[in-house]
Amino acid sequence: MSDLACSRPSAEIPAQDKQDGVTIFIPNWNHHSFLAGSIASAREAIWAMASAGYPAEVIVADDASRDGSQRLLRSIAAHVGENSFGVVLLPANLGLTGVRNLGLRLARYRAVLFLDADNQLVPAGLPVLYRALTATGAALAYGNLIDMEGNTVVGLRSNEMAMLSLTVDNYIDALALVDAVQALEIGGYVSDRSLDYWADWEFVLHLIAEERDLVFVPVVAGRYRRVPLSMISDSAPRQRSDLNRIRRIFSQTGTLEWDARRVGRIYHPTVGYLDEEW
Repeated sequence: MSDLACSRPSAEIPAQDKQDGVTIFIPNWNHHSFLAGSIASAREAIWAMASAGYPAEVIVADDASRDGSQRLLRSIAAHVGENSFGVVLLPANLGLTGVRNLGLRLARYRAVLFLDADNQLVPAGLPVLYRALTATGAALAYGNLIDMEGNTVVGLRSNEMAMLSLTVDNYIDALALVDAVQALEIGGYVSDRSLDYWADWEFVLHLIAEERDLVFVPVVAGRYRRVPLSMISDSAPRQRSDLNRIRRIFSQTGTLEWDARRVGRIYHPTVGYLDEEW
């Protein structure tokens, strides 16, 4: 099904065999021009994890790109030549949800950080997210993302505690740390490719419906690149029908006070829970 460069084993690792640590998983489809930056930030995050005493790896999965990404990835893999860096070259397009589910299965480590190929990590944030995930036993831990247009900061996202208002609109980005064991227990990401645009939102709502814990960690975790041809901006003509499908499934869990009902927590590993007085 795939071609894996470097010495990293290509076998899928069962949930019970996953080790403590972080796998940074980068799905790529035709993002050649952004790959070097995202990979560089991921490798720096591995060094930050090592400095904090935690193991980590990077896996880049190319979903049958047609823009030269696979040639670039082969070159990077040959240059890096480390067991902590692997490249999966898929011969046929699986779609975003299929690639993310592959990442959950291939990950050596239990905690999986999903990094879109056009975004970048803030390396120092990863050990903080990891400590929060392991200390709380949460299924998902996420932190602040800085919105960038070119080199200009234009906003902030993923900076709120999870509330039932998520049934109306998603404000938790895909750049988050996921407990692969818990994710696989609930079936991973949705297999319906027509919902690829909204797979991250559906996944968060699925976790909430399954009563899994979500924690917002007040730390800068990454940089989100706003680009004109991003997946979400490209999805505008389909948004209404897709949103209605997701809301039909999940908004029934809402109540009259849905906008004030929390379904997640705020936690920082050096302080503890920050929402005790909520």
